[in-house]
Amino acid sequence: MNPLVQIILIILLAKILGELVERLSFPSLIGEVAAGIVLGPAILNLVAPNEVIEFFADIGIIALLFMSGAQLNMKTFAKSEKVGLTTGLAGVAVPFAIGLALGYLAGFGLHECIYLGIALAVTSIGISVRTLVDLRELKSKIGMTIVSAAVVDDVIGVILLAVLTTLASGMGGVQDIVLKMIIIAVFFVLVLTIGKKLILWSFESSRSAQTHEMPYSVAILIALITAVVAQEAGLHYAIGAFIAGLILGDSIRSDRLLYDSLADFAFGFFTAVFFASIGLFVTFSSESISIPFILVMIVAAFASKIAGGYIGSFWFLRDRAKSLLVGLGLSPRGEISLVVSKVALSSGLISAALFSSVTFMVIVSIFLTPLLMTRGFARLGSKDDQQAGDEI
Repeated sequence: MNPLVQIILIILLAKILGELVERLSFPSLIGEVAAGIVLGPAILNLVAPNEVIEFFADIGIIALLFMSGAQLNMKTFAKSEKVGLTTGLAGVAVPFAIGLALGYLAGFGLHECIYLGIALAVTSIGISVRTLVDLRELKSKIGMTIVSAAVVDDVIGVILLAVLTTLASGMGGVQDIVLKMIIIAVFFVLVLTIGKKLILWSFESSRSAQTHEMPYSVAILIALITAVVAQEAGLHYAIGAFIAGLILGDSIRSDRLLYDSLADFAFGFFTAVFFASIGLFVTFSSESISIPFILVMIVAAFASKIAGGYIGSFWFLRDRAKSLLVGLGLSPRGEISLVVSKVALSSGLISAALFSSVTFMVIVSIFLTPLLMTRGFARLGSKDDQQAGDEI
């Protein structure tokens, strides 16, 4: 099928299902992922993952994370540094240990056990952020904790992936891992010092241009360039886009027309393709999927993340319900887990059956997390309202 026709089908069905889901008071991303499942190999088999769709999906995750960062205040985000680091570390350690144990009990080899640990440990920052945006909770204390912890999760996930690939190749050893960590550290230092000044200068200079759309173009270019630099440093490009949005947040929000235009650019087209592309990976072949193993993995995925998020955030939030919500917000696995899976599969580290099983777990976590978070925030709001009424 013509790639352009495939994109048309994806956008059309994603927006229709997204609207239907949102009318039911749930995040529209659920409908967008469902569109990919319907159109993909799982049901109609009209659209399959390909380079064109993957390209648009990459732009989608960059745009999503850039706009998510732009909605936050950098000073406020920095205040969540301690809770984010603590929650992120706990949110990785517990699922990683559970993944290792699950792989061992299932009789997998060392590489597959480590892969399972990584797949369970890494949070999908894109899914978490989009859900928080849809629920209007991104700027809340819970939302800030989830986002900052998710960034930490992804950084650690990249390091763990480096460990896995190094072990598989049998070359480089500890030196390659240490070098990877140094490069990542240098990236963060440079982008938050020299890079920050350069980004702000470039954007402010664009305001004096004769063409009125110049700030819009420069903002998108900054997001793309920072994403590429992050990828070259060994991080997922989404993290670079998020940092760029965080740096430019105050400047973008001060111009409502610019902010709305960039939001339309992100959410009107590209992010829908990204979420639909995830659904395209779902297959229901009985030969490649072990239902009992998947069910155990889904329970382990949610339980481990909720436990890790709770352990890491409770000391700061001092509220059981809020800490459980943080853990729940870290539960979705998505783009990073799929990247890890692709790398592991192409390197021959895992079997196609294990890849399909983990992909199915990722899809289920994407569906369930927004639903559970919607209910969780609703109950938390009702609880707060009741407490306020009792105080009155």
